[in-house]
Amino acid sequence: MGAVSVIPHAYASTDAASTPDKPTSVDESVISRTVTLVTGDRVTVRSGGSAPGTTTVQGPDGEPVGAHVTSMGADTYVYPDSAMPYLGRGLIDKRLFNVTRLLREGYGDAERLPLILTYKNDAAAKRSGAVPEGSREVRSLDSVRGKAVTEDLGRADDFWSALTGHQAADAGSRSESASPSFAQGVAKVWLDSKIEADLADTVAQVGAPSVWAEGNTGEGVDVAVLDTGVDAQHPDLDGRIETSASFVPGQAVTDRHGHGTHVAATVAGTGAASQGKEKGVAPGADLHVGKVLNDSGSGYDSWLLAGMEWAAKDQRAKIISMSIGGDPTDGTDLLSQAVNTLSEETGALFVVAAGNNGPNASSVESPGAADAALTVGAVNGEDQIALFSSRGPRLVDHALKPEITAPGVDVLAARSQYSPGEGHYTTMSGTSMATPHVAGAAALLAAEHPDWTGQQLKDALVSTAKSTPELGPYDGGSGRLDIAATTKAPVVATGTAYLGIHPRNNKLSGAAERQVTYTNTSGTDITLDLALDAPGVPHGLITLSSDRVTVPAGGTETVTVAADLSTTSDKGLYTGVIEATGPGGQVLADTVVGVSTEDQPHHLVIKVTGRNGEPVPASITVIRENDPAGVAYPFQTGSGTADVLVPEGTYAVWAWGVVEGAHGPSSRGVGLLAAPKVVVDTDTTVTLDGTALREVKAVTPKESVDARLRMDYHRSLGDTASVTDAYTVPMAFDSMWAKPGDRVDGDEMSVTARWRKIQPELSVESGSQSFDDLWLLPGSARLPEGSRHVAAVFAGTGTAADYSGLDAKGKVAVVRRGNLDKQVTAAEKAGVKLLLIVNGEPGRYFDGVSRTPVTVATLTKDLGEHLISQVSKGGVSLRVTSHPTTDYLYDLVRHWNGRVPDNLTYRPQQRQLARVDVDFRRRSGETALDSRFDITPHRHTKVGNAPIEVTQRFRTDWVTADDSVRWMTEVFTPEVIQWGASIAYPAGSTHREQWFGPIQRPRLNDSIDLPQRSDAGFIFSVPGWGDSGADHAGIAVPGQLDQTLALYQGNTLVAETPGGYLETQTKLRPELLPYRLVATTERDPAFYPYSTRTRTTWQFVSGSGEQGRTARLPLLQLDYALDTDLEHKAARSAKVTLLPSHLPAATNAGTVRSAGLWVSYDDGATWREQRLKKTGHGWETQLRAPAGAKHVTLRAQARDSRGNSVEQTVIRAFGLR
Repeated sequence: MGAVSVIPHAYASTDAASTPDKPTSVDESVISRTVTLVTGDRVTVRSGGSAPGTTTVQGPDGEPVGAHVTSMGADTYVYPDSAMPYLGRGLIDKRLFNVTRLLREGYGDAERLPLILTYKNDAAAKRSGAVPEGSREVRSLDSVRGKAVTEDLGRADDFWSALTGHQAADAGSRSESASPSFAQGVAKVWLDSKIEADLADTVAQVGAPSVWAEGNTGEGVDVAVLDTGVDAQHPDLDGRIETSASFVPGQAVTDRHGHGTHVAATVAGTGAASQGKEKGVAPGADLHVGKVLNDSGSGYDSWLLAGMEWAAKDQRAKIISMSIGGDPTDGTDLLSQAVNTLSEETGALFVVAAGNNGPNASSVESPGAADAALTVGAVNGEDQIALFSSRGPRLVDHALKPEITAPGVDVLAARSQYSPGEGHYTTMSGTSMATPHVAGAAALLAAEHPDWTGQQLKDALVSTAKSTPELGPYDGGSGRLDIAATTKAPVVATGTAYLGIHPRNNKLSGAAERQVTYTNTSGTDITLDLALDAPGVPHGLITLSSDRVTVPAGGTETVTVAADLSTTSDKGLYTGVIEATGPGGQVLADTVVGVSTEDQPHHLVIKVTGRNGEPVPASITVIRENDPAGVAYPFQTGSGTADVLVPEGTYAVWAWGVVEGAHGPSSRGVGLLAAPKVVVDTDTTVTLDGTALREVKAVTPKESVDARLRMDYHRSLGDTASVTDAYTVPMAFDSMWAKPGDRVDGDEMSVTARWRKIQPELSVESGSQSFDDLWLLPGSARLPEGSRHVAAVFAGTGTAADYSGLDAKGKVAVVRRGNLDKQVTAAEKAGVKLLLIVNGEPGRYFDGVSRTPVTVATLTKDLGEHLISQVSKGGVSLRVTSHPTTDYLYDLVRHWNGRVPDNLTYRPQQRQLARVDVDFRRRSGETALDSRFDITPHRHTKVGNAPIEVTQRFRTDWVTADDSVRWMTEVFTPEVIQWGASIAYPAGSTHREQWFGPIQRPRLNDSIDLPQRSDAGFIFSVPGWGDSGADHAGIAVPGQLDQTLALYQGNTLVAETPGGYLETQTKLRPELLPYRLVATTERDPAFYPYSTRTRTTWQFVSGSGEQGRTARLPLLQLDYALDTDLEHKAARSAKVTLLPSHLPAATNAGTVRSAGLWVSYDDGATWREQRLKKTGHGWETQLRAPAGAKHVTLRAQARDSRGNSVEQTVIRAFGLR
């Protein structure tokens, strides 16, 4: 695994907040955010409320790209084709493509992305300037042979190109290389993940006072604390800080968070503020404080790595305390690697929190997952495991973690003067609090044995801990810290002996053995009786080479513990304790021992062939039945063959192969090949045979071409293994293919095909030859509407020299692929009307979406070379037909459950589709884009490819009409984003939809999280700028508006917040009570001249419902129908229709009974009530604007039969002409 996101392992005790609540301003539920991936590809995400959210993938220039959008659990990963070769070989951190995580860590709309580059050798790591173009070196990280860098996301495509040495190719020409690598000696790219900040009775609980009584306070031992810094002026720490350093740019060591001060005082506080009562465990130790977390309690992996190197190498700290951690890992992540490396190089002992992910198994986090770390769990005052304390075993290999526990519940220690609260002390809980107890104890032990290494200190503390047999080794390690026993122990032993994880039914010869060493610290020989206490472990599975040893005074003796795996055929985790009993019958030392067995691994060989039976490059995914941890992200094979080692079981395997497309050998398509159920009980070969592939295509009533393509494969095996893999087809591909198969019974399997087909923008014919593989470059100039015959010439590679002496003015120039910019410049100078570029590589040719003054289109190699051969002979005239605006399009989707059928052509009749007449009322000259998302089963995100530019006002959309498919449309300009409610269209129905109408105001629909009440309280998400089209919600671009929300119960303010998101934090009264939600919005008229201010007041009645259930709130919505021009100006006698409605499935919603409308022509200074006429769908009125009035302000009201109401005021709602 890669570097981990580090979080604090502490829970602070705080008083309940007083009312009114003031939640943090968060608009995450209503704002679209774009993540720029390390590759330069852009992923735009918006949450979807009751429907799935939207995920739109585009290339660096906004173009469609090939990418896998994979849903696993609650997270969505986006793997661009360009990254696949590196992901499959483990050369790049998978977390860099976890869009859910990147958003959670704050990389939405970010300008920079922090990375860590590790290098193949020291020379490469130390080479000056050895970072790719488009990035900046921040610091060297010698412990991991790396550098922390920041990638400029504005130049992300430059960075990726430099990093890959220009190896990355589009999917249409994927490299066959089996050994991709990065340039400049880079071995791997990691996310520099964000990290966050995670006593008298507890000190006595671990036996520290007994050690102090012997005169040992840890004096002279250097202990480093890496955390949020320290309040060096706290009485308990005054004069105790030997050195300090901050690794947080621009911030001093001062602890303005509180976590670091609490931890440091638990290690070595003097108790001065309590007359010596609240001492730390080692009050005489010398503290070295490294600030690796900022004043908000967050930071980056690289800050922590730099602090670890400073503590271990520069300060030569014997003990390094780290009450921080992150994701559960197998100990191969960067932070764990650094712990192992620095421990070996310096002899330091890293004492690390296990984490607060309990009681889940396998939840021990990095860097506590490191082999060398002394990993600490938390117990309460009765030595009971804390519910939050992370448990073992370690991920993947089931190693023994944590090794020890210590008090971590309600620990009293120093409070930083800069943190909330009063007094010198505060209580906190967490493994963060347990960790410094152990670090302080290690300092006391190091004071007695200054020559011991960190490993010796670790073994001594673990082997002499107080046994807690009611806690298994994977919960409580060897037991609770007992430093009094450790310092008095005449014998200490190896703390843990893990014999590894092995295939069951596999008898090993000597491989499953470990040495257990006993060290005699006394002056006399000691004979030990050894016994294995291992209830539940099969007899003979774990054995000792001797049951008695005599350890010489001041010396050591070793025994071998071994596992005979032939004694069990079961899969399981087996643990026990080797008890070493002295002459008096007292157990002097314990060693926790363990071994794990797993299913027998076998080779699973996957072969992928194309339509002609040839091996083809492919992206492959493998999942195992009932094994969520066994879900594999897509990995690429360039050769068409992959060999993976997997445990025996039942699997699903599928691949997306690069196959011959629909336009001959040089064209490219994507082929879905699946083996839905593969039983692996021996070495197994699966051939995904592409010779039976059939094209997945849609044939429409009117002529159309594919503008966007996507295909999804969903497979679940058992109750827990489930993946939906959506592939957005890149522009280099012209088609989708799938292999028909037998029905899959039991578990779920489905395939979804999605087409966005548009009226052909450009077509070229030569006699009877139609070049239907022609591709008009996005951003290219458009020819005028109509058909014409145009003479054609061949101009070589399209350089200026090729046009010398060639009459190309007003003609079609056919050229072979070259430098696009130079070709466009030369064509423009030559007066070319249409530039046709013939690709020389497989697939379509695509090169950005920049605007070109010449119309540019491309042809695939086969048809293009055929055209060149014709044109080269001279006298060829081509029929060129242009439709510069798209008058119609088709949004189509087809879903197959259980099997892929033989017939994969979707041929809907017009009567089987729904018609949507769309009116885009954007202002003159304003660019607009639109996407329509299909909502089908098995996806928690709606996947979209790049949106299409809107080039006209009116368009007719034909949409798949199916009860099982709902649609949601998203339309945006540089100023606002609008999205409609989800809808399932009936076959043969006709609908009208208007976008960018005036009267923009707060409007809710089910495309966002609808207002709700649960046991926890209210949650409101209120987009502030829905347009006047029916059922549209919307937002303005960030930074262009101000918005507030306030909630009242009666006249009492319950909560208020800036922004469009409000969540109450106080307990609500259960009875039915009246509430009032007030939303205000305001924006600069220079940004948009209308709807400059709004105020919406919803009044509703709410009470607690059924326990555990969430109820939608009855907030009435107001829509407006009004005819305006493109400048959003209406006639002075225009009709206005008011359309009140309730949100779907709202609790306690009544029938709308009344409505009112007032108008003002002086920004609300005076009002005129309008006479309303009830119509079949709303209330209608007609304006009578006075002379000189330039704009209209509205105030509307509506009320239902249950007493719910809304009042909405929109200042300068629209203009008058």
